[in-house]
Amino acid sequence: MTKLRTDSWAAALTEDQAWTLYAKARHSDWQDAAAWAVKEFGLSRKPSRSGFYKWLDYMRGEESSHRLSQAATAAAEAAALAKTQAKDAALIGAYKAMAAELALRTGSAKEAQKFIEMATALADRQLHAAELDIKERSQKTKDEQLKLAREKFEAAERRENAARNALGDTKLTDEERMAKLKEIYGI
Repeated sequence: MTKLRTDSWAAALTEDQAWTLYAKARHSDWQDAAAWAVKEFGLSRKPSRSGFYKWLDYMRGEESSHRLSQAATAAAEAAALAKTQAKDAALIGAYKAMAAELALRTGSAKEAQKFIEMATALADRQLHAAELDIKERSQKTKDEQLKLAREKFEAAERRENAARNALGDTKLTDEERMAKLKEIYGI
């Protein structure tokens, strides 16, 4: 997409003014929209018909990225209000809706493909995050099981060493040795 020339009548417009004029121009004749822009924004000159239509074509080309930017801003603002991160499911739905609207408006599914790809990428990211969460929980369970098995093994090893010491202690009588073994094994 080409950029606006610096000497264009539209170069004096701020981004907000350009989008406001674009919205107005979509629902009125070019002369009315151009006259309104001169009056409302204090433009030095009224654009020519061809200049105005070239600007409209330029704005149409920028519209999808502008909508995407607005959707991202709205999601960020909603997240800030809720003091949480925006939910991927909401963004996926927004991208799908934007794709459907764009396809219906332009009659071209190719134009909507960018939004569908973004929705798909977010869904894939969401699925990947869920898989990672499952793997992490599974690993924690395995770690806990391993820790428990290690503790059981070490306890059995301590009992075996204590029993060996009791059996090898020549100072103990047979009754004392049996009492000590029963105590070690909890019998």
